[in-house]
Parts: sequence; structure tokens; C-alpha cells
Amino acid sequence: MSRRDRAVIWFGRLVIGATTFIMVAIAIRQLGDPLGAARAMDIVLRSPSAVTIARVGLGGFPLGFAIALASCLTSSRRLLIGLWLVAAVVGGATVARVQGLVLDGATPYNLRLLGPEVTLMVLSFTAITLERRRSRRSLTS
Repeated sequence: MSRRDRAVIWFGRLVIGATTFIMVAIAIRQLGDPLGAARAMDIVLRSPSAVTIARVGLGGFPLGFAIALASCLTSSRRLLIGLWLVAAVVGGATVARVQGLVLDGATPYNLRLLGPEVTLMVLSFTAITLERRRSRRSLTS
């Protein structure tokens, strides 16, 4: 395997690893203290059901996503799958954030997160492109 191929693989792993870390951090915060996490965003959870919904939706799903991504880190064959997962989930979140900006107005919090989300999308699509080229080259060699 060439030095360039190794660099492409490690770039993809870096994108997946960073996203995994972010999702685990979100999950820990939401699973550990959903009331405090909601309160920090001016969200009030008024019932035990609301707390559980927040815990599952804002903690459980990011944790599950992080576990799926972590499994993609261990195999170069699953690398492209992990990168597409990052692109899909972060892309979906970014579309929802932009919709919120348009429909609900710009807030400092949403504007602050938009940049990192777009950056992660660009990095994931760059890694997808590089990994697809690498895979094609290795098939023809």
C-alpha cells in the first residue's frame, strides 16, 4: 500500500473518529443530565415522558450513531460506509438547522453550530471522494 493510500485511509478515519467523539460527547451530556442540557438551551421538560424522550432522542440516538461509526473505524472495507453515515447524518442535521434559521430566525447558538456542521460535511465528502478514488485504484492495480 502506498503512502498516499495510507494517508487517504487515515484522513477518513480522522473524520469518522472526530464525529464519533462529538456524538459520544453529545450522548454523555444528554443521557447524564437531560434536564440540565435542556435548561441550558432554554428548553423546559415538564414531564417524566418529556425527559425520557429527550434522553432517547438527544442521547440514545447519538450514542447509537457513535457505536456504528466506531465499528467502521476498525476496517478499511467499512470506511466508506462510515463516511457516508457521517455525510448523511450531519447533512440531515445541517438541513434542519438551515430550515430553523429560515423559519425561526438566526440565534447565536444556531449560527455557532452551522460552521462546524458545514465543515464536517465538506470533510466527509472530501474523504468520500478520496476513498472512492483510492478504492478504484487498488482494484485496477
